[in-house]
Amino acid sequence: MRPLTKEALSRFESAFDAEGDVLALVADTIGGTVTANGLWRIFGRSSPRPGIVEWNAPELWKIHWGESALDKTCIGEDIFGNQLVCIPDTPDLMIWNHESGSLISLQVPPDVALKAVLEHGVDWIEFYQNGSPGIGSKRLADVPDTSHLHWTMPLIIGGSVDIKNTTVVERTNHLIGHAKLWQQVRDLPPGSRVVIRQG
Repeated sequence: MRPLTKEALSRFESAFDAEGDVLALVADTIGGTVTANGLWRIFGRSSPRPGIVEWNAPELWKIHWGESALDKTCIGEDIFGNQLVCIPDTPDLMIWNHESGSLISLQVPPDVALKAVLEHGVDWIEFYQNGSPGIGSKRLADVPDTSHLHWTMPLIIGGSVDIKNTTVVERTNHLIGHAKLWQQVRDLPPGSRVVIRQG
C-alpha cells in the first residue's frame, strides 16, 4: 500500500457525495493507501485483500456481527481492526469499535476527517487517547496489510493497552473471533469477572 497524498485526497474531496457510491469513490481516488504513519488503511479495489467491495460483503465477516455491522459502509480501518465507516443518513465519518460494535463519531464528514488525519495524525481523536497509536507505531513493521494487531487479552474484558498484550491476526478471522466473543460477554454487567477457557 502507498501513502495517501494531498493530490489523491483533493480528488476525493472534490467528488465526495454522501449519497453517492462511496465504495467506488474511495477505491478510485484514495484507495489502497495508508495515512497516520500507516496506522490507518484506506481500502482499494484489491488492497488490502480482498478489496473494498468484498470486504463489505455481508457474508465475509459482517454477518457474524449482525445489525451492528451489516449497514456500515467500511472505507478503511486502523491497524487494530477498528473500521472507518459511513452509514446512511449520517454525514460524519465514524469509527466502528471492533471489540464491541459500538460507533464513535468523528463529528466531521469523511473528507474533512481524512484531511485532518493526513495533516495531524490521529492524536486529536478521543478514541485513541488510550495510547494505542504509540503501540501500533512500534509494531507497524510486524503487521502486514492482510492482518490486524490484536489485543491478546481484549480490552473489553480487562486487557491492557500494552505492547506485551499484542499479537498479529489475519483480518477476517480477527473480526469473526471478536464477534463470537462479543456474543458471549455483551450482556454482562460492567466489571464482571470473565474467565478465559483455553482450547
